[in-house]
Amino acid sequence: MSSGKETPRQKMIGMMYLVLTALLALNVSKQILQGFVMVNESVTKSKIILDENNFKVKKAFEDYVNAGNYEAKPYLIRANEAQKSIRLVDSYIDSVKLLIVQKSEGPTKKDTSQLRFMERLDDFDTPTHLMIGSDEANPIDKRYSAKDLKLQLTNLHSNLYTMLDNMQKNANTLLEKDDVTAIKQKLTSIKPLDNNSGEDGENLSWELKNFYHMPMAAVITNLNKIQADMKNLESEFLHVFGAASTKYLFKVNKLQAKVVAPSAYVLAGQSFKADVVLSASSTELTSERMKVLVGATYDTLTKKLSVPGNSISIADGIGKYETTTSATGQKNLKGVVVYKNPKGFEEYYPFDYSYMVAPPFTAIAADNMNVFYVGVDNPMSVSSAGFSPSDIKVSVVGCGAVIEGNTAGKYILKATSAGTCMVTVMAKVNGLYQQQGAPKKFRVKSIPPPVLKIGGKLALGNLEFTRSGLSSIAGLAVESPGFDFPVTMTVKSFDFTYFKGGELKTITCNSNNLSNEAKKALSELRIGQRAFFENVKVQTPTGIIAVQMAQIKVRS
Repeated sequence: MSSGKETPRQKMIGMMYLVLTALLALNVSKQILQGFVMVNESVTKSKIILDENNFKVKKAFEDYVNAGNYEAKPYLIRANEAQKSIRLVDSYIDSVKLLIVQKSEGPTKKDTSQLRFMERLDDFDTPTHLMIGSDEANPIDKRYSAKDLKLQLTNLHSNLYTMLDNMQKNANTLLEKDDVTAIKQKLTSIKPLDNNSGEDGENLSWELKNFYHMPMAAVITNLNKIQADMKNLESEFLHVFGAASTKYLFKVNKLQAKVVAPSAYVLAGQSFKADVVLSASSTELTSERMKVLVGATYDTLTKKLSVPGNSISIADGIGKYETTTSATGQKNLKGVVVYKNPKGFEEYYPFDYSYMVAPPFTAIAADNMNVFYVGVDNPMSVSSAGFSPSDIKVSVVGCGAVIEGNTAGKYILKATSAGTCMVTVMAKVNGLYQQQGAPKKFRVKSIPPPVLKIGGKLALGNLEFTRSGLSSIAGLAVESPGFDFPVTMTVKSFDFTYFKGGELKTITCNSNNLSNEAKKALSELRIGQRAFFENVKVQTPTGIIAVQMAQIKVRS
């Protein structure tokens, strides 16, 4: 923000100007007029520097707006208006200077800035005649006269002053009070005032004080000084307006990726649609800057709240809404976000959201069959409407059962005895687990006893093999007919019994395969002879059990 104060260089030029004016009043010699040349050159250099700086500031201001910062555009428009008004008067003063120089030095003179190359620096008559006229008591009032110049400066001051006041009535061009004060103070530098005193203490008008009976060197320097003040004022407008456009920006310092979906509850086979957005907020949006009013209603006609609503807590610019659901059905969440912008004005943003409250519903399914079995891993799937698998906890009571695992809703139930068990589903609600629906009852059964399988045939009765078919018997297997649950059972040992020479002989095999001795004995059986597989021991998920014996007969 510009301070509104003059630089040391400007103060020095002003003091020199006052000293030289005082010397002139004492009718000093023509050589003293060369002092005005020095002051005029310093003022001219200041004007050039101010012009260059104003151009740079204006260009940066325009680039900032063109880069997409459209909130600064209203300030740029006002800065352009101020600059245009100032430069119109500046151009008018250039015409006044050119008229005086050409009337005094000759019509070929075009450069009014180089006083050192002029011959009639002490010309009193021409400036007085052009600016005041022949009667100082009644100054002339025509184009390029002192009175007309005073009117130009007065109107400029008034117009810029009014523009500042009007800007304060518009939220889009609001300025801070200190900035307005600084510019208005700067405006006083171009306002013509009549409270001047002459040599005898009489009051002198602004016109007479500045242009009556003054040499051309003083008049041109005086006019350049007015132009320098106007360019300094132009600089003040550009700097203050440019700074104001950034003071009221909403500063984002918190970005989050958000997924916005019409519904988080989708049935299998349905498509899921969502918008993935980058959400911008700010930790500066505290409860003093932002309010979320649930239940509030905004009247678009009056642009006021017709229903105040209830405020909820704010954290990092995000309203935190929480309520306990009871009755089922569609629920509506309506309200208004009230945002106090950096300019102190409140902005209203209504919201309207609907959600469905459903009764607790859980689905528990045994993945393989409708019952559980003792001693094996019973896979099961569990889901609860409205909750992700990570927020679900499953427990079981009865049959010595336990539940393990939770990978995407998949569990394993293990039971140690037959009977019935109850499976309960809990879901995390507001950090606490709550039961979802009534517990579900499941039957728990023992695995059906297995039957021997010999040579690929189930031993459900006496089995017959040809002599050549005996080679298909390499060992024993077991199977539970009609039992589709995936379970592993292995023969651990058995006795192979057969008749040889009228005697009953037994060979013990300590695996599921026939020993070499048993294979030889099996191959030597003749048509009509029988062999027996007995004392069969089978490893099951619940332990080692005995399986009913089986016999085979050799047929032709």
